[in-house]
Amino acid sequence: MDKLEQKYQKISQALKTLEKATTIVTIFVKEGKSYNPHMDYDEEYRSLRDSMIQRFEYCVDLFWKYIKKDLEKRQLAPEIKAPTEIIRKSYTVGITTETEAEKILSMIKDRNMTSHMYVEEIAEILAQKIPDYYQHMRTIITRLQPS
Repeated sequence: MDKLEQKYQKISQALKTLEKATTIVTIFVKEGKSYNPHMDYDEEYRSLRDSMIQRFEYCVDLFWKYIKKDLEKRQLAPEIKAPTEIIRKSYTVGITTETEAEKILSMIKDRNMTSHMYVEEIAEILAQKIPDYYQHMRTIITRLQPS
């Protein structure tokens, strides 16, 4: 198995964990009740939400690194290191569309906000975006699956 296939396996597994977290948070909010007798609803919600955000963080990191490895395998960007430059290059060479690239750049920006400081309002806004970001990553990764 080459490095691209290994990275594909890692991002695929990570996305499964993110999918599970988004599903759990969605169901939890829809049902509107706490299941843990040691936590109230808000505390349990924040715990589940923060877990989803943590999974989102590592998925984004694996996601752009997979795109980088794909570009390298195609010999299109071996010298590029920054995630934003990788994504811009993916658009210019036709791996992603302009709309996809813009969304990925927004996703990277949101991911970076989580690692610098924790603000409840930012966490809540991000929690609303993550299911869409998950779908976006899943679509692109499926399309870029190594053959």
